[in-house]
Amino acid sequence: MAREIAVSASDGDQKLQKREIEPCGLVTGSSRKMSLTILGFAAAFAVLTTSYASAKDAPQASFLRQKIVMKDGVQLEICVAKPSKAHPKERFPVLLTVDGYASPCGSHGRPWYADYVKAGYVVAYLNLRGTGVSEGKLADREYSQTELDDAAEAVNWLSSQPWSTGRIGMFGTSWSGFTAMLVGARKPAALKAIVTFMATEDTYSEDVRYPSGILHLDDYTVAADSMLFVTPPDQDPFDEEILRNRFDQQPMSLTFLRQQRDGEFWHRGLRRDLNPSAGDVPTMMVGAWHDPYRNAAIRALENSRGPVRAVIGPWNHSSDYPGPTADLGRVTLDWWDYFLKGKQNGVLEKPQVSVFMRRPYRPIISRSQIPGEWRSIARWNNPPIRPQIFSLTESHALAPIAGPASEHGLRMIASTGVGAGLGWIDVSPDQREGDATALVYESSPLTSELQILGSPVASLLSSVDVDHANWFVKLSDVAPDGTTTLVTGGALNGAQRQSSVEPEPLVPGTRYPLEVKLHATSWIFQPGHRMRISVSNALFPSYWPSAKPLVMTLGVGEGGSTLALPVIPPQAPEAAEKAAADMGSRNLTVAEAEAAGSGHAETTWNGPVRSQILRDDLKRTTTVTRGYQWASPDGEDVSVEFSVADDDPAKASFVGRSFMKSKWQGHDVEWRGTTELKSDAEAFHYRHVRQLLRDGKVVREREWNERVPRDFQ
Repeated sequence: MAREIAVSASDGDQKLQKREIEPCGLVTGSSRKMSLTILGFAAAFAVLTTSYASAKDAPQASFLRQKIVMKDGVQLEICVAKPSKAHPKERFPVLLTVDGYASPCGSHGRPWYADYVKAGYVVAYLNLRGTGVSEGKLADREYSQTELDDAAEAVNWLSSQPWSTGRIGMFGTSWSGFTAMLVGARKPAALKAIVTFMATEDTYSEDVRYPSGILHLDDYTVAADSMLFVTPPDQDPFDEEILRNRFDQQPMSLTFLRQQRDGEFWHRGLRRDLNPSAGDVPTMMVGAWHDPYRNAAIRALENSRGPVRAVIGPWNHSSDYPGPTADLGRVTLDWWDYFLKGKQNGVLEKPQVSVFMRRPYRPIISRSQIPGEWRSIARWNNPPIRPQIFSLTESHALAPIAGPASEHGLRMIASTGVGAGLGWIDVSPDQREGDATALVYESSPLTSELQILGSPVASLLSSVDVDHANWFVKLSDVAPDGTTTLVTGGALNGAQRQSSVEPEPLVPGTRYPLEVKLHATSWIFQPGHRMRISVSNALFPSYWPSAKPLVMTLGVGEGGSTLALPVIPPQAPEAAEKAAADMGSRNLTVAEAEAAGSGHAETTWNGPVRSQILRDDLKRTTTVTRGYQWASPDGEDVSVEFSVADDDPAKASFVGRSFMKSKWQGHDVEWRGTTELKSDAEAFHYRHVRQLLRDGKVVREREWNERVPRDFQ
């Protein structure tokens, strides 16, 4: 049982209310079951995966649920985990994580978060306004100005607590990692270091809303619209004030649909490539080759004024799957110890970059292991990487010699790209089907190993017969048997070829030099394998189709399109072994990885547990459906459906549905949400319906309908 203690204290103009929780701090009984249902989606997206272990398995920490009173009087809950055997007057550095997912107090999530407490840190988790048991209105977007203000205020509050040394770090995965970087760019005085997992500070062109400047929708769209507002397990789901502050608030997808081009709304001033001072706070970034945010680590290395350390593994958004895993707790603690405790552990003299160099694998989305080897790079400002240029040729070769100048044409098939997944995330299936409706260029079988590390760049010379189009480029590995594995890819909104802030229409028939920067990657091409580039104007359903049917021409051969690969020489076997040992990981041969088979069976980092592609050859339409469950199959579900017509790409559509169920004082409670988006040549037609049910009857409903003009989308 929790002991309620009324405490009143002052710290400047901030006040504190405190509730002390028993050391295990874990929810139990019916409240545990309810929070499993309500908060399951948070585990999937935040990767603060809630650990509902038994008390004997719980971290050795004492947990305090406290209320911080913000300057405007709104009280936010912060869960503070302290080393359980701490002396009452002992002080610790504090590590803060912030997001809107409202995981229960006492759940550490990733295993290494508990390691932080054991290593002598206080770990604090702040619930944003309108989430968990924090007061205030739920924001209509992630990373709002209010969110960043509150997080910075929490940093200052933590630095002044009697159990704090005054030295604060911020950390987090995904949302909380974004927030850490954005708050770090503001440089609060007490913030001394940052560690992020799968995060970026480029909230326009790298987040899930407009990757590469092109509209994107997926299951997260539905979850953010329909699940973030859910009432926490220990509060009345029918409370009128809570419903006004959460249920009645505008869905996030509508907010973002109104912001289709880059600008200050997207915190441009906090991006490291545009403002190097945004990287003054020492930052360690953990990324993954199967995660869409991996470019941020490279950008931080190249643009930050403060110290940066980068680790990029073979994982997806989960940071530990597919394997091999690494000892991220120990690796990140070295960073914390140096900057927050002042330990002279030589962390800045160690290699600045640790990356997993992937070897070819069969493209099975549920595979459990990725073959390859770890590699250390002393300093990224002088890596042994040199660009190697390949030309796209008249004979559809990818070759070092350009050959005669020529042109190739392609009629856009709007459903092209299903095999590439939902946005350069997770392991993708075989790419041959999608490449059949693209322009494809392939090298001769390699006679020796070729290793790449960094961001390939496709320089295209291209035109279209309409005033707006997008370009998509994929780099793949073709095995001797024809199996085609996606290595990386990139996209370009043609209207943003000069500026993402001030897009401009294309002039039909005009040849443009276009640069498509592919996502950062690692790969070791094997002898006998081929390199393949595919170029198209659609990548469905990852990117919303441009509106007009079009024919694209691509200049090839002499003076035409090229691909620049970041080639790095092989390393010695003993160097690879040392790099793996330094990461607490291992290197895997192709044979070892293939023998491991599948791990998550039917799921990737958050699904899909259901997946279907339906093609109607008469109507020439393609529909993709996916379904996800994160906790109890009876307690929650998210499904998404995308449709597009090849002959009329303007008429694309998306519908996402979700439900979450729980119990409250003997009543069945259910939240339902539906987000729909349809388009024509001129506009998007948006609809969101939100419902709250008690015992099967709707007791509250809100609906939003809006026509939003297309803005070079």
